[in-house]
Amino acid sequence: MKIRTLFLDQGETLGGAERFLIDFLSSLSSTEQHIIFPVIAGARLPEYRQKMPPGIEIVDFKFPQVRGNFFQKIFITFRLFRAAHDLVSLTKKLAATQVFANTPRTMFVLWIAKKFFFLRARTLVMIHDFTVPQFLLKKIGAAVDVVIVNSIPTRQVVREILPEKFHSKIRIVENGVDFEKIPAAIVPEKIQNVMLLGRIDPHKGQKFAVEVADLLAERNPELQFFIVGSPFFLDARTVEYEKEIRKFATDRELPNVHFIPEVEDPFVEFLKSDLVLALSTEPETFGRIVTEALACGKLVIAFDQTGPREILKNFENFCGNSVPSLLVEPNNAMSLAEKIGFFADNPDAAKKFTAHAREFIEKKYPLSETRKRFLNVLSEK
Repeated sequence: MKIRTLFLDQGETLGGAERFLIDFLSSLSSTEQHIIFPVIAGARLPEYRQKMPPGIEIVDFKFPQVRGNFFQKIFITFRLFRAAHDLVSLTKKLAATQVFANTPRTMFVLWIAKKFFFLRARTLVMIHDFTVPQFLLKKIGAAVDVVIVNSIPTRQVVREILPEKFHSKIRIVENGVDFEKIPAAIVPEKIQNVMLLGRIDPHKGQKFAVEVADLLAERNPELQFFIVGSPFFLDARTVEYEKEIRKFATDRELPNVHFIPEVEDPFVEFLKSDLVLALSTEPETFGRIVTEALACGKLVIAFDQTGPREILKNFENFCGNSVPSLLVEPNNAMSLAEKIGFFADNPDAAKKFTAHAREFIEKKYPLSETRKRFLNVLSEK
């Protein structure tokens, strides 16, 4: 039977899950495309559609919001069931043999379609973050045919949630870096420009970067901090969070803090920086910012959280036993300031890492390996 794959992605932002799919589909040859016959359902953001390679069919599909108060959730539930019903109809219309979901909302719709509307296509979900409630992930994992994880730590978490009889469903496909999109690494001679890139969100830790800028303003006046990203305007929490951190910078009169809206090409910003921060306040499944910044030859410092931790510990081992740690106690601005100040004062210590950063990513996280693994999963009989 010919495979035809329906990829569910609301595509309202250009986050890690969306960029994973864009990178994977862009890496396929025409022959490989014909192996899985991909179709995207959703992709609301125009920039998301523009980044899709030619020949990839995109169909409109709305995935309802899932946040709201008690009364709103009544209507949300109705819309989710309606979306699941429409998904079954779309699957039949396209003659899709398998359906893939890689965001919490699309997974929820897929699960309802499978559980209540008897979706008959093969079903696959990919875990890119830990925001799906454990009780729901357990139900989804039991219902679908394949659960894809993007790292060994993520696999361990999923194995703890799913009953042992479902562990055979788990596959690992790590986030690889597309070196065709990344210019040659620029290894910094000194640490001056510090950047945190990503959606403005309490979970991303931008407030700690601004607090560090305040702590180091007199000690290291040469340091400049760049907060690159925008809030998600459909999420009021992120909008308020941006106001809070901007107010802090204004109240403290911090000329060393610069806010830059979301950019189309993150690698351009990486190349402008010397040090990239990964300040997730909660465990992550992976650390895409970490691998991409290292591929650009930059020093990376991260909070000691699942995801970035495993990448940076492997990188430290790759660089040798005499290097300082790149990890900092989570949510501790003072410890973070001390670490940044150390590397700013000791550029030779930073070069022990930056000299080997791209080589490490080329060996450990190439997109070619991601493409091969994911294509194998999608081609399984």
